[in-house]
Order: sequence, then structure tokens, then C-alpha cells
Amino acid sequence: MHKFMTSTLGAILALAVITATAHAANFTDTSFGISIDVDDALSKQPVWRDIQYFKSQDKSASLMIKRIYDLSIVEFLEELRSVGYRNMRDRVILGMTGEPVEVDIESGRGLLIPVRGRIRGQQITGVVGAFSGHDGQGFLVIGNAKPQYWDAWDARMKTMLNSVRFVEIDRAAMVRAWEDHLLGKKLQSNLGRVTPAVAPGASPGGAPHGDYYLCSDGTVLRQPGPVGQVPVGQVPGQNVGVQSPGMNQGRGTWHVIVSEGAPYLIVRDGREQKLMLEYEADDFLLNGKRYIITANNRCQ
Repeated sequence: MHKFMTSTLGAILALAVITATAHAANFTDTSFGISIDVDDALSKQPVWRDIQYFKSQDKSASLMIKRIYDLSIVEFLEELRSVGYRNMRDRVILGMTGEPVEVDIESGRGLLIPVRGRIRGQQITGVVGAFSGHDGQGFLVIGNAKPQYWDAWDARMKTMLNSVRFVEIDRAAMVRAWEDHLLGKKLQSNLGRVTPAVAPGASPGGAPHGDYYLCSDGTVLRQPGPVGQVPVGQVPGQNVGVQSPGMNQGRGTWHVIVSEGAPYLIVRDGREQKLMLEYEADDFLLNGKRYIITANNRCQ
């Protein structure tokens, strides 16, 4: 593995390790729970949400590792047989072209399935590995190439997928890394370019979900959205109370947990919120919404 591109998520978690060998580099990620020997011709790319990519320099082939927390191999295979695998969010459409083959893997189950389809609009031929471990690991590994290059990559992709092993998910390290990253910070909603529903006379814009001030002592303050802004899902003009521009009264608490392999921010300030933490390249997402992690001028 000669060239690497770093991602913000990788810098935060530091749970992925690359170890070079003669013709491949072992990629181990204890947040995904995977170990795989990646062909030396493929270079590691930035993490995109819950996907780790490796691509060839000429872009003829790629390896895609997608984390799926509750993966059922039986249900995945049934879906692939009947209607194909369609993930519009990741722009992945796959159809089976042959029968699955069991993978010899400890502490779980794996299947290799030949496929054709499209990934991000590019037509591909490939093989998808579906893996489900006894310790909560779940992921798809899609080895693929442009159709005209598949013959050259077929055996190499299968070698990579047959090298997959489950590793223990380091939940404690994930929690520590995320809490260290968020400690004493402000999570500022980045929805200003979205026009929400607003009460008559109010100015559109701002963050309907408000901002979070994560204090170093484990307490949290929340800043509501702009004055007069209607909460998400509420009809404008009906039973709308004008929000105070000040902070919520009192303080709640915050901490990070790992549930089914995924990190979540838990906020308790009258009601509990469970908000998924992830990165999309360098964009921080809180429950799928873009937020900015910035300086906290309310508490430390």
C-alpha cells in the first residue's frame, strides 16, 4: 500500500491499522471489526459515512467495505435473489449472476456472491462478500471492476475477500476517542441553507434542531433555534409558542455509547436523545444532519 489519503474520522478514531506485506497490505479496523489483506494495487481512500473505499490508480477497480450493524446474511441473500440489492443513499445497485459460496471464517458466517450492477453510476462486475460475526460485526465487502477489466481482477478480488477475518470491536476505544473529540465543544447546526417552515412574520433559516454545548464536566446546554421558528414537523401558525433566544433552563448530561457497533451521542435534558455520530469525508454528521464542531463559549 503506497499512497494513503487520510480522513477526519480516521484521525479521530485511529482504530484502523495498515501493515504491509509483499503483495498486499493488511487493513484492520476495530471500529468495523474487520481484518482484510488488500491488494497492493489498491490505495486507501477517505471514509465516507460507514464505507471504506480502496481504489486502483487507474480507477479500473475498487474495494468497498460497508458497515451494516444489523446484517442478516439470510435476509440479504433473499433480497439479492428476489429484487437485487438497492441502496439509493450510497448509489449501489447489484444483481446476482451466480450462486453464493460459503467462506471459511471463524466466529461468524460469510458468503461470496457474484454480481453485476452500478456503483455511483459506474457499471461494474464483481463479487460481494456478506459477513456477520458473533460479536456484532456486520459488513459487506464489494470487490468490483469495470466490466472490461474484470477478468484481470477476478482472482485478485476473491483472494482479498477470502482473507477477511473478524476482529473484536474496541467499543471502549471508540467511546474514548469520540468523547475526547467532543469534550468542551459546541455542535453547531449547519442547516442554514435549508428553508424550514416558519411562523408568519418570522425569518427563515437557522437550525431547527438547535446547537449543543458539550461541557467538559459531562453536562450539556442546548440553544434553541431562532425566535419564532417552528419545530420540525409542526404546522406553521398552529399552537406555536415563540421560543426564547436564551439557553435552556438548567443543564442536562451527555456521554457517548457504542450500540451495535455504531457510536451515539446520548443527551439527557428532560428527554433522552440518541444521536448517531459519523463523518461523511470531512463533514461531521449528527443523526445524519450536518453539524460543525466549533469552540464553546458557554462552558468548558
